[in-house]
Amino acid sequence: MLQGFYMLALQRARRQRRIALLFCAAALVSALFAARAYFAPEAVPAGALAEEPYVAQSEDGRLIVSRGGETVLRTAIDVRTLPAADREALADGVVLADAEALARLLEDYGS
Repeated sequence: MLQGFYMLALQRARRQRRIALLFCAAALVSALFAARAYFAPEAVPAGALAEEPYVAQSEDGRLIVSRGGETVLRTAIDVRTLPAADREALADGVVLADAEALARLLEDYGS
């Protein structure tokens, strides 16, 4: 009978050791995630990464699109066929916020 109690005590001790090891492992993993979050770089606001706007303008009678001072698209659209108000706007440069606005402008002027 004493041997049975001894075996139960050993099983209970093993179970407690396993539980203690699991808690230690969980604490270690939590500490690693906390350290990673603490030392991670700060988030950058969405407005800080705003891209350069597109600028549509006329050059040699054709519509060109530039971004950041660099020409990204030369079209075959003849500016002389556009209404006078559009020609004047293109002479000054039309600022377009994103690629969707650029697509709309090209669709309007191309048709």
